[in-house]
Amino acid sequence: MALDLMAAVAGRHSGISGLLVLLAFVASSAAHAQASSAPAEPVDNGGQPCGAIRALPANVTDYRYEVTNRCERPVTFYWRCNAADPEHAVDVAAKGQQSTTCVKASGAAGEIVFRFGPPGAGN
Repeated sequence: MALDLMAAVAGRHSGISGLLVLLAFVASSAAHAQASSAPAEPVDNGGQPCGAIRALPANVTDYRYEVTNRCERPVTFYWRCNAADPEHAVDVAAKGQQSTTCVKASGAAGEIVFRFGPPGAGN
């Protein structure tokens, strides 16, 4: 009787474990599909990111950043100051640097959201 109970419990655990593995696989596949559809950051021939951002001295509402392009081709730097801010863009020349300013609205979070992409129109 005890062996029958142990076998039933073990069978139930292996079924739950199998279900968890299956769910993890499905979640992993979904995350991979989403990640591959996102725009990829431009990289150099060695696979290193082209763009780099550095914060410059700023005041309470005006954040300043220096954007550097390490690659031989131009890239576009996109940024927003917060979720309510429209996205801005600036083209950065090959092996070039560009300064940008993010004006934070009073009382808004001061987080900059940025990405680098292939060159575009910029604004």
